[in-house]
Amino acid sequence: MQNTTAVLVIVLVVLLAVLLLGGFGMMGFGTMGPGMMGPGMMGGYGYGFNPFRAVLSLAFWALIIGGVTLLAVYFVRNAKFPSASNESPLDILKARYARGEITKEQFDAIKGDLGA
Repeated sequence: MQNTTAVLVIVLVVLLAVLLLGGFGMMGFGTMGPGMMGPGMMGGYGYGFNPFRAVLSLAFWALIIGGVTLLAVYFVRNAKFPSASNESPLDILKARYARGEITKEQFDAIKGDLGA
């Protein structure tokens, strides 16, 4: 349950970052200055380089890449892959009986079916 909560918080933070900072980039929030093809492009009244905007852009992409990476790690760690085990069917049957998944009658019937 704790892992699920952590993943949900990470997803929400990444989503919030996308919504709030999504405009930072090549075309967002006047990066090229007002009127990209006008005076702003050639140094008229444009905004110029803004280090704060560069840091926010880096932080935005770090959140996106970090969030995707954490989600991928979470899903890979919790994936249920079928494993090739060296257990015999009788060993698996005994383990299921020991865990209480089947009754004594079911155990005997299945054991008889297996020919053990």
